[in-house]
Amino acid sequence: MYELSIEEFTRYVVRQIESLGNITLNNPDTKESFPIGVVNNPMQSIKLTENNIPVYTRFSISIEWWTNSKYESMKLFQDTNKKLRDSNFIQIGGSIDLYDEVTKKHRYGGRYEVNYNGLTNTFERVK
Repeated sequence: MYELSIEEFTRYVVRQIESLGNITLNNPDTKESFPIGVVNNPMQSIKLTENNIPVYTRFSISIEWWTNSKYESMKLFQDTNKKLRDSNFIQIGGSIDLYDEVTKKHRYGGRYEVNYNGLTNTFERVK
């Protein structure tokens, strides 16, 4: 049995999408190199334990792409969807679609969920 931490989960997500561009864990400032993906708000909810060890855990995380154009943000977000679907992640809720006045960049993204099975060390679809 393996207990996946929030840190390990976040690192896994970053590794899955880092080929798409720069990634950060905080909202960027004007000095950043754009486009940039922002991975934040990881959460976990333990669904099942055995001997006080999580056996089944639901994780969620939000990802946004900050770019010069909304179209570019949408494309990078769609590419993110494709990469994370390979690991059984699903997008939940509506999309994040904002314009940041400080950086003058478009922000587009959303929230993802996946279940983690500690017995098999695998990500499983949320049903």
